[in-house]
Amino acid sequence: MDKFSSVSENKESHMKNSLLIALLLVSGITFADSARVSFHQGWIKNLPPVVPVRAGYIQIKNPGDVPVEIISLESDLFESVEIHETVMENGMMKMDALDKIVLPPKTTVLLKPGEKHIMLITPKFPLAIGDTVNLTVTFNDQKTQTIQLEVKQ
Repeated sequence: MDKFSSVSENKESHMKNSLLIALLLVSGITFADSARVSFHQGWIKNLPPVVPVRAGYIQIKNPGDVPVEIISLESDLFESVEIHETVMENGMMKMDALDKIVLPPKTTVLLKPGEKHIMLITPKFPLAIGDTVNLTVTFNDQKTQTIQLEVKQ
């Protein structure tokens, strides 16, 4: 191998490394906004212990410049937690499970009765007014945040 081949290979390797670093930096900036997402006024309606599901409602603010997605929710107090949306179909109201909640840039998304909401399925313990339920929110960048919903009348 001559010295010109070696120089050419080094330049190509340096360019590939630079491109990889640039792509990693750009992807980091794209996903970094999930840390800025905030949750406000979260609550769950108090229901008798025999009712196997609860609905949760909350305001979610994305002040960032890029969309963020909530891809899953979990709670130690419930067997499972899902994202649902109430829709009208053929004159009947029904709930559809959603894979994610998209939070557009610089918006507030409301999860509220009759629309998008959190379904908390099969409580492990009875809940009372004033109790708080911790939820772990997972975003599309795999970062997580713990939020609280208060049990209300």
